[in-house]
Amino acid sequence: MRLVHYALMLLLAFSIVIALQAVGVVLVSAMLITPAAAAYLLTDRMSRMLWLAAFFGIVSGAVGAFLSFLGPNLPTGPFMVLGASTVFVFAFLFGPRHGLVMRWWRQRSRVRRVRRENTLKAIYHVLESRDFRGEGVSLRELAERRRETIEEVKGQAAELRHHGLVTLAEEGNMIFFTPEGWQLACSIVRNHRLWELYLTNAADIAADHVHEDAEKIEHVLGDEVVRELERRLAYATRDPHGKQIPTMADVQRGAAGGERPSETIGYGRRT
Repeated sequence: MRLVHYALMLLLAFSIVIALQAVGVVLVSAMLITPAAAAYLLTDRMSRMLWLAAFFGIVSGAVGAFLSFLGPNLPTGPFMVLGASTVFVFAFLFGPRHGLVMRWWRQRSRVRRVRRENTLKAIYHVLESRDFRGEGVSLRELAERRRETIEEVKGQAAELRHHGLVTLAEEGNMIFFTPEGWQLACSIVRNHRLWELYLTNAADIAADHVHEDAEKIEHVLGDEVVRELERRLAYATRDPHGKQIPTMADVQRGAAGGERPSETIGYGRRT
């Protein structure tokens, strides 16, 4: 590795010394840094980064030379710098992992997903509070559970229906789970209660201090982590507050779309 390091530094020094007299210090600095910085924003693999940096440098040089050819007295060097800068700006804004716009979009999508999951969880809690008697939940019940207005709940219900997670009665005042919605709601409640139980058992945290942490972690727990939690907790059926933890069988009932026992909810009508 030391030999590779010194060889790279030697080649870099040769490139700078040769290019300084030809194009000047500004263009040399821009063409050394900008293509590599753009490539760094697009990949985390070194081999791909090298190829992308070289490709961006070639494209920037070709574009700069072409644009300077279009008119008299147009300098080639500054146009090359502008071409490289344009590539960097696009990578900075729209890179799949580090792009500013893409990160904003992922954050926005994450917030909306968490809001949908919290609404599904609230519907589940309303049904659980009445021992799953009845198939639907009224907007008023959901608004009271969420501590929001009817209009806010209507907007959330419409978003859930758009994603195929609930259906609404023809009057629009009752919400029913779809199989997919039931599956996701059970999964979120299951994650929440398993994590609460894990914190009280493994971390020895009081039961009244684990809710807020579980509210955050419930949305990011993967299937493998959940299965590991179940094994560590000996497949417990009750959380620290004595509430029933939905089992994998409860979740799979929604995925299969099959009949459920009388103590669980039914699927709603589509409108």
